[in-house]
Amino acid sequence: MEAVYKAGAVCLIGALLAVILKKNSPDMGFVLVMAVAAVVLLWLQDILRDVMDFLQRMAQECGLAPEVFVPLVKTVGIAIISRLGAGLCKDAGEGTLATLVEIAAAFGAIWVSLPLLQAVWEMLQTML
Repeated sequence: MEAVYKAGAVCLIGALLAVILKKNSPDMGFVLVMAVAAVVLLWLQDILRDVMDFLQRMAQECGLAPEVFVPLVKTVGIAIISRLGAGLCKDAGEGTLATLVEIAAAFGAIWVSLPLLQAVWEMLQTML
């Protein structure tokens, strides 16, 4: 929980400094935001690892097939990364690129879900 508090504090301080920097040097403000994002993601790495370990244990204990579990986790990862990427693009004033990141993420989520969709399709075929 301490990492979340640190992340919030660093993001708040980074945002305030970025606002100040953007007045004189928009490029430096953007670089600062990217650096803060990288630091926060590194701090949250341990939390992510703990969550992933828990989810894997839960999937194994429930007998959840990897065809179901893996696409779910990958889709969540794509959503998180694309949200961060789109946000950075918007901060840089590149709304079109932000939209493109979101579209690419949607296609990526569908792509990693194809094994799950295939399993559902096969199950439906056996019911007919």
